Amino acid sequence: MKPEWWPGEEHAAFTEWAFSNGIETDAVTPARLQGRGLGMVATRNIKKGDAVLRVPTKLMVTVDDIPTSFTEKLPEDIAVQALLAGYLTHGDPEQLKRYDAWRKSWPSRQDFEDSMPILWPTELGGPQWPMSKDTLNSDQPSLLPPSISGLWPSLKPGPKTRKYTTDYQDILAGQAQRLRKAWTDITSAYPETNWEDFSYHWLIVNTRSFYWVGEGKETPEDPNDAMGLVPFADYFNHADVARDVKFDEHEYVFRATKDYQEGEEVFMNYGSHPNDTLLAECRSWSIADTCATLIDHRWFTIDTNASNYQVTPHGPCYRTEIAACLSYMKEQDWRNHVLEGQSEGLDETRSEATIKRWILTYAAQAEAGVSAIQKAIEVNPTVQEHRSKAELLLKRWKQIKDLCEHAAETVSI
Repeated sequence: MKPEWWPGEEHAAFTEWAFSNGIETDAVTPARLQGRGLGMVATRNIKKGDAVLRVPTKLMVTVDDIPTSFTEKLPEDIAVQALLAGYLTHGDPEQLKRYDAWRKSWPSRQDFEDSMPILWPTELGGPQWPMSKDTLNSDQPSLLPPSISGLWPSLKPGPKTRKYTTDYQDILAGQAQRLRKAWTDITSAYPETNWEDFSYHWLIVNTRSFYWVGEGKETPEDPNDAMGLVPFADYFNHADVARDVKFDEHEYVFRATKDYQEGEEVFMNYGSHPNDTLLAECRSWSIADTCATLIDHRWFTIDTNASNYQVTPHGPCYRTEIAACLSYMKEQDWRNHVLEGQSEGLDETRSEATIKRWILTYAAQAEAGVSAIQKAIEVNPTVQEHRSKAELLLKRWKQIKDLCEHAAETVSI
């Protein structure tokens, strides 16, 4: 009798392939997790720093593995993600055959359609295909949370608003732009490309890649171009944990970032890729007027986890306090406070009130999102057809509202 966590025939076959091709582990195994799909669980007690998985780099799929005869047909500025997806779609079947067991373990396109807004209908906030800039910058209401949709009705830019980066305020738009360019680049050389096949492979690369820079190569300017597919390692679910991976020309090694008990799920940080775990963070939401100045002084350092501004059970982080100060302090007083620790113009009561206002504004937006989805489920035929997706969004909006209300209670400076 198979254990409850047994992942299935295709995963057992791939695990056998992995071990027979030099992948080594005595610490983890793929498993089916109750209500959460597949993941990696500990087969023994693991200590922080233990090597839990070793993968020969010769088994990876990277740009170095793509024949020149394939790449020379494509635009020079094609993104690595598009190049890998194009190779999985149009590469020599004989060369790709070695990955058959691995590919059978991947999620299906239907899995992506069920869970990824980029493939959802426009009535639920998904982008239109084919897209245009007008589509991406639409002011139409979205049922998606703003960190995905990029639509922030609770943020009202003032007359002095300066330009600021929105990379992590419009995740879906950025993702859709990259997919749109990838599609354009690939079809320029392969006009017969099937949309469903290519977009599926693009999403495989998008969701299952790890940080990778080839031997002797410089780190690319765009972190999205530092990626490669690592077989078996892609069973790890992503979490915002410290990353402890090492790789060289011979192997890719994953080490535990904490202690794990036998049977516990083991997580890894996938690196610089947009990820739905961004939605699970409870953080503060600064007004648009503050952003450019914060960037100038490195208090708005963009990172993949978008975690520089947080409200935790212990209260707001220091970066959030700095942002709140800028909302009422004179700019020179604020600069002196940030750079020299001076307190002229600093009012902790006003800072606390500002942070609470930001959080409660977003809580109100979440409440409006809940109402909008409930109404759409009642009256919109397309939303009714995709009821499971709508209910997923409804659950997320309720979670955001709950997170905001609890976060507001922790604000004390």
